[in-house]
Amino acid sequence: MKHAHKILLVEDDPVLGMGLVTFLELEGYQVEWKKTVESGLDAFEEGGFSLVSLDIGLPDGSGTDLCKEIREKDKTIPIIFLTAKTDEDTLVRGLEIGANDFVKKPFSHKELHARMKVLLRATTWQAESEIGGAQVFPDRREIHYNGKPLDLNRRQFEILSYFLSRPDQIISREQLLVHLGQDGAIFDRTVDSHLSQLRKVLKANEVTTFEIAPIYGVGYRLEIK
Repeated sequence: MKHAHKILLVEDDPVLGMGLVTFLELEGYQVEWKKTVESGLDAFEEGGFSLVSLDIGLPDGSGTDLCKEIREKDKTIPIIFLTAKTDEDTLVRGLEIGANDFVKKPFSHKELHARMKVLLRATTWQAESEIGGAQVFPDRREIHYNGKPLDLNRRQFEILSYFLSRPDQIISREQLLVHLGQDGAIFDRTVDSHLSQLRKVLKANEVTTFEIAPIYGVGYRLEIK
């Protein structure tokens, strides 16, 4: 059975790595296997992963350092350490920098899979809508574009999610003000500022499939390209 989940596996042991890739792919997952901290981070920055599995001892550094860098970029993705080190200091440090679980080597593939499924169930969110490559996750107030979360502040999320729910509709300035004013005061002169900053975020994330276009004298419209 094919899953939507894509796993990043960072493990330098060729036998263990190949065995895990084969097992997880047979279970229906997509797996990207990397063997170093550098290649693991490069792969993660490409985006689209549902879970990360890390070895602690890697040829060019520590999996804990990679965990810390990943956690700085993504606060929610599940991270599992595969390690022979089970001393208290290692476990505490791993949890403090953002690991969700540890699996002690040697382990069975079924045990790792069971732990993965628990974490994936806990962190699987359903997009309320998807349009133009953008997915809106209202429960966690996030919008993803091509699988990557956009770095939006509260107002930017409110504006973009509002437009994404009304593609190709003209939204008047008054409508936007009313929507934004539902949970606090906002003034007419700040709308342009919020929209300007939002456009910068979209440009920085290379969003090319839609844009919020001004309609002179009327308002704005989300145009799907």
